[in-house]
Order: sequence, then structure tokens, then C-alpha cells
Amino acid sequence: MQGGGQGGNAASHITMQSAIPYEKIMGNPVWSTTYILERNKFINFNGETALGYKQALFYNEVNQPDYIPMLEAYTNEFIDVSGGAWAKLADPNPGWANLKDCGDFPCTAPWNLLFSFQDSTWTGSKPKWAAKDFQIIADNPGFAPYVDGDCDRFEEMNSWVCDAEKLGILQFESEDEDKWDRSLQPVYVKKHGTEMENKLNSVMDHVWDGFYTGQVRLSRFHSIFQGDRGAVYDLNFTATPAKKFRFTLRSQHKKAGATIRIPYPSAESRAVYVDGKLVNPN
Repeated sequence: MQGGGQGGNAASHITMQSAIPYEKIMGNPVWSTTYILERNKFINFNGETALGYKQALFYNEVNQPDYIPMLEAYTNEFIDVSGGAWAKLADPNPGWANLKDCGDFPCTAPWNLLFSFQDSTWTGSKPKWAAKDFQIIADNPGFAPYVDGDCDRFEEMNSWVCDAEKLGILQFESEDEDKWDRSLQPVYVKKHGTEMENKLNSVMDHVWDGFYTGQVRLSRFHSIFQGDRGAVYDLNFTATPAKKFRFTLRSQHKKAGATIRIPYPSAESRAVYVDGKLVNPN
């Protein structure tokens, strides 16, 4: 590629091969977002293509170690879609467990995703679990078996299909000055009175310093979550919790919510703000 004017020619030369695969992320994920899937038709999907390759309507990108945006689906129609073509979810990559990426254990995004559907319709061939409203979650050993509701595991999809309308994604991150330098993980999200205890890792180290990663990681977390009325969750950090946190709960059900408790090692006053407004103690 060349360009120039009166002053002469300027040239740009390729000096190295581009990073492959191209779909690998090279920076920290967005703080919080969702995908909206509305009024679509999915027609004639089987578990294999005409050439014998496996296919699925819904899956998670195997190279995504961080936040996977929640899917909110409304009024979609499924026509002759078999159970084997529905979903295929990948577990966290064991190769992420190293100093330059995720630390002592893999980043946990693949175990904390949620595909949530409302007002679905089915025609022709369909999975045996087909319903109007349902949720797809990963085979997270610390969460999926303990969901309060009707959930079934399907090995061929490596996922669970649930009838639990108040499932959501809880996101939180440190806003302290040392949020890049001080590790808080693993964090255990435990539902009070149950065996549910979801182990979280923070996001991957994406800071690139020449030939090496920067070995600094953002203290940002997200957890699959069930916000039924009266639910209480303890967030147990393996380091001193940050003094200042930011929280968001996303759910397709507008009344999902829960009490969050953080055991701090010091007796200090705390304040809660919602959209910049102080919430009085209750």
C-alpha cells in the first residue's frame, strides 16, 4: 500500500504475521451488556450438516475467557429444530491456567453464561424439553445442580435446561486504586442455606508489554445467579475485599434480586448508592 503527495511517497510494510486465530480477544471485555434476540425463525436444523460436521444454534466462543454477554430471547420461532442441534457449550480451557493468562486455575466465563428465552413457539421436530419459557446454563458444578427449580442436565449439549425464571448474571468489580495490582480471586458466591458455591476467577491478563503479558489483571467478576425472593448470597473473597465495589444484576425477569453479604475484616461503615443516589440503611 502506498500513498503520497507533493512531498513524496509514504509506504506501509507488513512486518509480521497477524495473530491467529482472529477471534481471540486482545483486550478487556466491556463492563456489562446483553444480546437481544427477537422475532426470529430457525428452520430445519439438525445436529450434523450435509457434510457430517457438528452444528448447534447456540454455543460459546471457545476463545472467550471473560464476560459472555447474557442472551435475552423473545418471541422466537423454532421449526423442525432437533435437540442435537440446539446448543453445545464449551467448558473453561485448562490451558488458561498459567501465570500469563488466568493464574492458578482457568478463567470461569464459560461456566457463567445464561441464554434466557421467553414466548418461544415450536413446530415440527423439537427437543423433548421444548417449552415456551426456558433457560440454558452451563454445566457449572458449583451452581447448576443446586438451582431452585426444574433443571435437567443434557450431556450432549454440555449444559442444563431450566425452568427458573429469575436466573441472571451478577457482575461486580473493584473500584479501588489497586484494582489492577491486587488479586481478589478466587471469589466464592455462596447461596445461604444451600450447597450452591460458585467459584469465580477474574478476567484474563490482556495487558501486552512487548513480547510478554503485563502480569496485571483487572479485578472484575461475573457469576451466574438465581435471584428468587428472599435469597441471600455471601461473597467470600480469598483476599481483603475492595473498599469500593460496583455491582450490576442482569435478568430477563424484572423482579429478580437478592441480598448480597460481604464479610469485611474491619469494623467500618459502608454506604450503598444506586445510580449515584445514597440508599438509606434498612
